[in-house]
Amino acid sequence: MPEPFDREKLLSNANIAILATVDNRNRPHGMPIWYMYQDGKFIMSAGKTSQKVRNVQRMGNATLVIDRREPPYHAVMIRGRAEIGPRPDDDWLFQLAIRYLGLERGEKYFQGLGDDIVTITLHSDDVIEYRGISGRD
Repeated sequence: MPEPFDREKLLSNANIAILATVDNRNRPHGMPIWYMYQDGKFIMSAGKTSQKVRNVQRMGNATLVIDRREPPYHAVMIRGRAEIGPRPDDDWLFQLAIRYLGLERGEKYFQGLGDDIVTITLHSDDVIEYRGISGRD
């Protein structure tokens, strides 16, 4: 029997998400991204001059897809208002790095970060779930 779908568990795990935005030529722009799920919001960091940041600044919205890529398949698509904020504090950046890379590699990654980082916060307006091979399991 397949394990029951647990949205909170999927969102809380260190899955690499895909952040989708729209560029200034109206083309979709999807990129892998790390995130933290906190208080119902999805918080990410990115270089302040990156395409995804420019797209969010211009459009004010984004879509985030978080999925499990082995059976039983689960995916959540979150659409909503997105905003750019200041550089996250060092503790948050360190926690994000070790969440995805483990302690040793996370420390090295964190030490190489510059100051040109901002936050992207996604507030969910619409959540769509997919489950199982057919999406209905």
